Amino acid sequence: MLARATCFFPLNINFTALLPTHNSHQQLPTTKPAFLRYPTNLSLAPFPSQPGPGVLPFFADFGPFARWLPREQISLDAMRAGTGTSSMPPEVEDLVRTTVTRIRAAGGRVVGLMGFSQGTKIVAGLLRASEVLDSIGRNKSNEWCNFKFGVSVCSSFPPPVFPLSIRAPMLDKKIRSPCYHVIGKQDEWNWAGMVLVEKHFEVGEEMAVVAECEVGHQYPLKKEETEAMWRWMEAQLKRVGT
Repeated sequence: MLARATCFFPLNINFTALLPTHNSHQQLPTTKPAFLRYPTNLSLAPFPSQPGPGVLPFFADFGPFARWLPREQISLDAMRAGTGTSSMPPEVEDLVRTTVTRIRAAGGRVVGLMGFSQGTKIVAGLLRASEVLDSIGRNKSNEWCNFKFGVSVCSSFPPPVFPLSIRAPMLDKKIRSPCYHVIGKQDEWNWAGMVLVEKHFEVGEEMAVVAECEVGHQYPLKKEETEAMWRWMEAQLKRVGT
């Protein structure tokens, strides 16, 4: 039943906002986006942060702000090469695990992931970890990691960050799980999202989809773009039996 299904979206959110802006900072929408018609669980990022680019002054009163990943000293060349850290912070893994466990204990089902900016590195890492466990089998300690699809908006640079508690092979294989990638045509970081897709996702039917939208580093604004995202998500939710 739909009422018993929950999509856990690890968004960069620390308020009641649904549309976060750069890093872990949020933007408050005037209406609920079409792609959030299904039950969702919005989660607070674990690391305190200063407001990112484009947040001030309009969102100055929306703090405190937070981020999903600690700051990493990394060059632009290393970003493009994807040679940064691939280790998911324990704080993030614990947050996802406890949230999934809580939802299941209440009778819900966690089926999908959604991330914005640096949150997309977490989405990619969790999808990869879930695929690995699909192959080698799960046990009680990692059964929480079982996700069927993802949505990544204005992705950050590679590599994905992988849960440290899941010791498994196959980390060099590309992600085949369905994932809808939104690339902002005016986003100064759109190259990062394209590199993440190119290096770590298989693109094709029932796998990764790339949608270029008329936005900067933000969620799609045009009705037809948000509706396209929603239709894709609705198809995935039906596919997994929600």
